[in-house]
Amino acid sequence: MYSTLLISALSGLALVRAQSEATPNPTIPAIPTSTVGIPTIEGALVYDGPPVIGFTGPGGNATIQNGNPAATYQAVFPTPEFDTATGTTISGSVTAMTPANGTGVMFTVSLANLPDPAMYGPLVYHIHQLPVPSDGNCTGTMAHLDPTQRGELHACEAMAPQTCQAGDLAGKHGNITATTWNVSYTDLYLSTTPGSPYYFGDLSVVIHSSNATRLTCANFTMTSMSNTTAPTSTPTIAPFMGAASTSFGSVSLLGGVMVAIAAFFL
Repeated sequence: MYSTLLISALSGLALVRAQSEATPNPTIPAIPTSTVGIPTIEGALVYDGPPVIGFTGPGGNATIQNGNPAATYQAVFPTPEFDTATGTTISGSVTAMTPANGTGVMFTVSLANLPDPAMYGPLVYHIHQLPVPSDGNCTGTMAHLDPTQRGELHACEAMAPQTCQAGDLAGKHGNITATTWNVSYTDLYLSTTPGSPYYFGDLSVVIHSSNATRLTCANFTMTSMSNTTAPTSTPTIAPFMGAASTSFGSVSLLGGVMVAIAAFFL
């Protein structure tokens, strides 16, 4: 019996070592291989842990955005996409407009040709703090829009969206779980007022696989200074010629500095 237990223990250690030394596929979800660290992709946490009730950032809760000026913005995902390793080319758009009462922003998400959720999902999407650079490199969008500096360590608590990152659309309104995705909702914590810390109109939206790899991204542009939508067109951009900047590493759960660095690059 003891010999059997010893063999099992050694086999388990060998498996952990093999997992930690392997080079994971950049788009297939990865399982943490150590109890003292978690994998990262493109500098971002693969798994941000379960929600912690009431957790918020140094800036406190996000504030409801009232008095937003009438405007319509749209982000149309380009062809080709940034990372084609999933074998699909995501198409579609995210449209955002001011509601009639000027409170928050109404979003309409319309996506097709998404990767198989069984392999790569659920997919997540966020508003990021910088626009997509001219070369189409999605890593250039940097971190999520996060005026309260909440960070990535704990997952968004969907029942308390004011505690989440302002740009965490999937966290507040639901992940993408199908190859075609159409959903509409109002987000009270984003703004169409230029200069507001919650303004997104000159920023970008990024779609990630479930392990945080950036699949595609697009910039918001104003299509109307009213509460109406314009016809959607699909931009064609020069493909990004560099690698998808995929890397794995361990981030200590007790290392606040490393977690902050990881959060900065998502």
